[in-house]
Amino acid sequence: MYKNKTVSIVMPAFNEEENIFHAVKEFGSISFVDEVVVIDNNSKDSTNRRAVDAGARVVVENRQGYGYACQRALREAKGDIIILVEPDGTFSAHDVEKFLAYSNDFDFVIGTRTSKEMIYAGANMGAFLKWGNWFLGKLIEVLYNAPSLTDVGCTYRLINRSSLNKIMDRFTVGGSYFSPEMMILAIQSKISMIEISVGYRQRTGVSKITGKKWNAFKLGLRMIKLIFAYKIKNVFSY
Repeated sequence: MYKNKTVSIVMPAFNEEENIFHAVKEFGSISFVDEVVVIDNNSKDSTNRRAVDAGARVVVENRQGYGYACQRALREAKGDIIILVEPDGTFSAHDVEKFLAYSNDFDFVIGTRTSKEMIYAGANMGAFLKWGNWFLGKLIEVLYNAPSLTDVGCTYRLINRSSLNKIMDRFTVGGSYFSPEMMILAIQSKISMIEISVGYRQRTGVSKITGKKWNAFKLGLRMIKLIFAYKIKNVFSY
């Protein structure tokens, strides 16, 4: 609990047996955290069992896709404050306190992995991904008059319950480009938000999304399409 508010850590997971136990234990050990929820997105390995053994509440999401898993994670959280994070070892539980500190002044706190001082050895954040995420962040920033954004792909973020309720029923993306949709919906709903630097470590296991440049490039194109689609929709809604 943080300042009389309950805190939920939620993790979308697909075949993350190599690190899920450690991730649940690491984030669950933070004194402010009241629950850890893992959304098993049809894993074929022992992700489910390992998460339960570590003390998480596990929910199965049958619709395949990162976005669907994130949506289910946000819906399943019981806390007043919800922190979304991936359980692949790239993010540190030490940053939870940083997110909570910023939640005193902002309703939506987004992590960025693009600060070179915070990128650990072995992390998958080469020039292609770093500047691609920066470009997409600035695209949203300019088109939507948003706060400073440098990393649309960072999945480490905090949102409070009242703000989540404003956008929950508007989610449409079930795929890997869910993150920018959540940002855009928050901006359109005038939810106060800020981006903060977080540590980014080497992944445990194999990346399902950005492990190959071609996959990352295609994902970037899909994000661009989404960003412009929302802008055009907004223009013609008046």
